[in-house]
Amino acid sequence: MTERWNITKEANNLDATASVARRLARLLRPGDIVRLSGPLGAGKTTLVRHLASALGVEPGLVSSPTYVLMNEYPIPASDQSAEPPAEPRASVIVHIDAYRLGSAEDLESTGWDTLKGDEIVLIEWAERVEEALPEEAARVTITPTGERSRRIEIDAPASWGDRPEAAVLIRDDTVCPVTGRPVSAETPSWPFADEQARMVDLHRWFSGGYSVSRPIEERDLDLSD
Repeated sequence: MTERWNITKEANNLDATASVARRLARLLRPGDIVRLSGPLGAGKTTLVRHLASALGVEPGLVSSPTYVLMNEYPIPASDQSAEPPAEPRASVIVHIDAYRLGSAEDLESTGWDTLKGDEIVLIEWAERVEEALPEEAARVTITPTGERSRRIEIDAPASWGDRPEAAVLIRDDTVCPVTGRPVSAETPSWPFADEQARMVDLHRWFSGGYSVSRPIEERDLDLSD
């Protein structure tokens, strides 16, 4: 059985849900398959819309494919003048709604067998076609915890946790220890509000502005672990 990587995010409002989706989008690679689970109205299509938008797709193009079963959203190419991405980018998002499918065999009717394997595939109501999906597919479960709040549980192959973008997905919104201002988990200087706050914090360490609660012991210097 494939080792798994699990993470749970509590999104207390719509903006927080969008933030989780954007950070998850950065984690995705060509060939990734994501099963989307949750009750009717949980926000599966909304999550797809945020994911697609983060990858450059016009949000207005994303809709639930309940009747057409599968939609494809081309991902715009990166700016050629920009630095090439460290990881390969997918060229298309495939969005499948399996709600009207009766079994895994029906998945072929969506055009599943024509996929090349280098797309990002997002499947709503994936539990209806579970048997047809590979073991390494990820699962995102959305559970309403209030009118606008959601619990988002991500279950993915352990290798996802080794991707550089995983660190940004793991962290939560916080408060800057220097300025006291709220800091989004997406802020590049997290947990600081900006680079100036980071430098102030660094200066405090070098100038003795911070102190430890006890003397340094020999075990603190042991790096063997």
